Amino acid sequence: MSSLRQRLERLERTPRKAPQRQSPVGPELRRRLDRILGTGIAATVDARAATVAPAASRPAGPPDLTRWLDAERVGVGDSSALQVVWEFPPDHRHGKVTVGEIAASIGAGARGLFPEHLGGFEHLHQLAFLDTETTGLAGGAGTIPFQIGVGRWHLDPERGFRVVQLFLEAPHREAALLQLLTRELEGVRCLVTYNGVGYDVPLLQNRHVLTRQPWPLGTATHLDLLPPARALWRTTHPDCRLGTLEASLLGFGRRGDVPGADIPPLYRAYLAGQADPRLAAVFRHNRDDILSLAGLLAAAGEAARCPRGAAALGVGLLQGRRGHGTLARPALEAALRAELPPPQRARALRELSLTHKRAGAWQEALVRWGEMQALDPADPFPVVEAAKALEHRLDDPAAALSLVEQALARGRWIPKDREALERRQRRLLRRAGTG
Repeated sequence: MSSLRQRLERLERTPRKAPQRQSPVGPELRRRLDRILGTGIAATVDARAATVAPAASRPAGPPDLTRWLDAERVGVGDSSALQVVWEFPPDHRHGKVTVGEIAASIGAGARGLFPEHLGGFEHLHQLAFLDTETTGLAGGAGTIPFQIGVGRWHLDPERGFRVVQLFLEAPHREAALLQLLTRELEGVRCLVTYNGVGYDVPLLQNRHVLTRQPWPLGTATHLDLLPPARALWRTTHPDCRLGTLEASLLGFGRRGDVPGADIPPLYRAYLAGQADPRLAAVFRHNRDDILSLAGLLAAAGEAARCPRGAAALGVGLLQGRRGHGTLARPALEAALRAELPPPQRARALRELSLTHKRAGAWQEALVRWGEMQALDPADPFPVVEAAKALEHRLDDPAAALSLVEQALARGRWIPKDREALERRQRRLLRRAGTG
């Protein structure tokens, strides 16, 4: 008994060594994770894998952004999100235009260009401009919008334009972020985005579903400015990126901006506890996107109000596609008065001829089809359209036959088009009783 007691006493006096835990992330895997996800991610995995970690080794958590931004933490239930508010009075200049001028142009011209989107609200306050910054561009459940910016005019337009930015300080606070977004979108009748149909809105709708929240804009219209921007300015600009158009049309140049590709890695580093003052530039990037979005809507309105050049062609194409012939015709005629390259001139003539056709103005349509034939003798479209109009609408099959035979005599047709014209010729000959 005494020997057993002595052994127990010796064991109690012997200091115990803490068990050493091996990292679940090996050296090679650690290097790969750091390269793909950003430095510090593998260390975070190690920390989460440890059941007991000394206080000194625990992650410090995301840095406090209020040191760089005039921000406040807004509570929602037992959670919160960071909020930054920017106020722009009517005389605030964004490039060469002011906030007040943007508001006036939207009211005067943009409503006529986008009546199905902007015709349903009575006040500019019911119009919202939205842009997101996300953890990636792949979409799907793994992509999270960590910053959402919303721009709206005040109820009193004399107070100017207000941009509210909501920032996700931690992924588990996403539900609070979306609840605050719902508050900011209250009363909105039309949402304006840039490529929002393909990205921002489906992403936000998906996040609302995943957090079991209703989408707040179920009855509002959605104007994605990217397609009309391409129609208006693609032929006169190297591309239709927001940065390209804001510099050319609004005269706005960014300083100290963060490239879009650098923004997701900055946020991932922020979640890993790395303080980077460039995050403040991300807020300015998002703010400028929203101001430029409002400016581009105003520029589109100005293009519709005073159509000229290639932009007039874009206005005519947009109105023609919607069946607004009376609005399309003056814009297309203005485009034809400009010195447009042959492909653009052909598009203007084609669309103008179709507006005359839809209105039953056959003589005017024939004039435009004749101009198209002179511009491109190898284009079958004006020949076929003119022949159909002469035969079926003006009851002059002889003139239709003459037109087709003259076109065939030019001999510059690809086999498929020549075969189609020859079939029409044979049918017209049979109708005339000579075939």
